Amino acid sequence: MDARHRFDGMPPPKRPKNEEETPAEREVDRISDLPEGVIHHLLSLMPAHGAVRTCVLARCWRHLWRSAPAILFTNEEWSGSADRFNQFVDRLLLLRSHGAPLESCDFNLFETDVYCDEFLAANNEQHVGHWIWHALCRQVRVLIFCNGFPDNLWLPNLHLSSRHLARLELDGVSTNQSLLDFSGCPSLVDLNMVSCFVNSGKMSSPSLKHLRMRSCQFYANRRTRMSLPNLVSLELDYIVGRTPLSESMTSLVTAIVRLGCNSSDRCLKGESGGCADDPCEGCRYYYGSDDDRRHSVFLQGLLQATALELSAEPDGIVFKRDLKWCPAFSKLKTLVLDEWFVTDGLSALIWFLQHSPILQKLSLQLPAVVHKKTAGEAGSYGPIEQSVASDHLELVEIKCREVDEMVVAILKILSVSGIPLEKIQIHKRSSFGCIKFVCTGF
Repeated sequence: MDARHRFDGMPPPKRPKNEEETPAEREVDRISDLPEGVIHHLLSLMPAHGAVRTCVLARCWRHLWRSAPAILFTNEEWSGSADRFNQFVDRLLLLRSHGAPLESCDFNLFETDVYCDEFLAANNEQHVGHWIWHALCRQVRVLIFCNGFPDNLWLPNLHLSSRHLARLELDGVSTNQSLLDFSGCPSLVDLNMVSCFVNSGKMSSPSLKHLRMRSCQFYANRRTRMSLPNLVSLELDYIVGRTPLSESMTSLVTAIVRLGCNSSDRCLKGESGGCADDPCEGCRYYYGSDDDRRHSVFLQGLLQATALELSAEPDGIVFKRDLKWCPAFSKLKTLVLDEWFVTDGLSALIWFLQHSPILQKLSLQLPAVVHKKTAGEAGSYGPIEQSVASDHLELVEIKCREVDEMVVAILKILSVSGIPLEKIQIHKRSSFGCIKFVCTGF
């Protein structure tokens, strides 16, 4: 009796070394002898159309694909007919075994010579909504939808509701407000969005802990409100449009915010351009509403962070204006600032030194070219109070291309703030690499 017919869990007896296999034994299906969990894992690594084809291998394989813990849909072999691909996805999700747990469902779609125009047809919005709904009904924990076509794919007006969904990844899609209301997903902890257009006035989730948005676009003339009270880590990398309006995040630990060069929050006239009376297009929609005119737009939501990186162009206005309304960053230990802080006489640097009482590490990234007027303003600061961060600050890194007037102005501010020069390192970049040295005087 071979292994396929044994039910006692014992392996078949070993063959003597000098005994040859019979022809019947050489035809034994040894892959089918693998534990069902191993076979399910192998099926999960295959594209869905390949996993389904295994049903012809043997009788015992006929229905295994219906209960694989992961499904990967890809249009790689369906370039000749978008309709056939849509029908295949609909059929597979419909025939999925209802009692089988679904760990992940991944829609990985990309452009092909024939498929692009067909897939982006209007009727596919309905198909996508149907696919997402079916995946949620199958209690999926990880849902991934990646659109590799040149144009964003509009997702349907769908309110997600699942007590099992823990992680959601969206790439190359446009989302509406109902889709970004995650109140119906109490187990959702991870949200990753890449190259998405946020067509929504609000993003909300009572459970989300980790949010990463890269190369995403928000509205250009109004702000999207973020209501994510339990967020632990936030990464907004190269954000286009208006910086979102952030509500308090009391559990936040780390935040990385890099506003792109196409950010709408930029003063087109400069700080002395008279924008208070006649605001430019960049300043006109700075506040979310009249109620926000005495509150921070974004930074106040990050006050509980222990590690913070803030990156923007020199003419960016959000961070500089937000500091006027922010209280102290009482838990901040690590801070990274880049080009935007060199304007306004280095007032942002002075503010953080005076409002970050336990700051331990400060990293300053200077622009490659500093305007002479900006360098002159940096040296004209008024009297500076003793820094509250001086007792805890262990290291200050200044990264620059040249040790110029701006670097000297920064060193003077740090010295007046009570920070010893031996705690300051200067990293000078050149075509030959980076030279690091400790400052001993200026």
